[in-house]
Amino acid sequence: MSADGRFAPARFLVRQVAVPEPGMRVALWRELLTEADPMQALAVVERAIEAVGERRDGGQVAFLALGQCLETWPALRGPLLAAATVAGRGPVLSLLADDPPLRSAEAEELRPPPLSNEREITLGERRAWARRSDRATIDRLLVDPDPGVIANLLRNPRVVEADVLRIASRRPAPARVLGLVYRHPRWGGRRAVQAALAQNPYTPVEIATALVDLVDAAVLQSLAREPSIHPVIRGRARARLRG
Repeated sequence: MSADGRFAPARFLVRQVAVPEPGMRVALWRELLTEADPMQALAVVERAIEAVGERRDGGQVAFLALGQCLETWPALRGPLLAAATVAGRGPVLSLLADDPPLRSAEAEELRPPPLSNEREITLGERRAWARRSDRATIDRLLVDPDPGVIANLLRNPRVVEADVLRIASRRPAPARVLGLVYRHPRWGGRRAVQAALAQNPYTPVEIATALVDLVDAAVLQSLAREPSIHPVIRGRARARLRG
């Protein structure tokens, strides 16, 4: 496949900044990783990593969209991984790590929150209640293990960033729930939420690794020295701290 002008690195990142919606940025990355020659796609990914490291305008939003794209469509990693391996591109290779997390939540650890003293509340009811505006109900449902409940909470206009931080910081936590927070168009771009996900040992490695490039120096220091964090993530954090 020949080089496509749409996917020239500088031009592609300009397009990323120009589109108004997070979902559109993710779609642009999917188009690139589906249609472009793998070496051309590799060049764009490397430019995005550089843009984040140099704090260029739009670098953060473009890189976040890349991570969300790779997490949503894991099959797109294959050609990019092969190109990065052939070219020996260490930063891209570490970005594509898909090792299992050091910690995984067990089923017996993930019980629904108590919502009634009189009877068991069904899953369907919990998902419906997550749409309510009642503050007490929202507070209880923030620790619900069901992704459907959490998805409805994240869309609930009464939910605030402090609520999302409770979800992102919860330990143990289901990987699917943490993935919902990461991909959410409203909450996934919040710096505090990104930091909470990156520091949660239950966050899937592919998500936490992508977030390492987006967090600040204080969070990097924490990631680099915390033994509960996956070695791949600690290594990427140390590499960023070295500059």
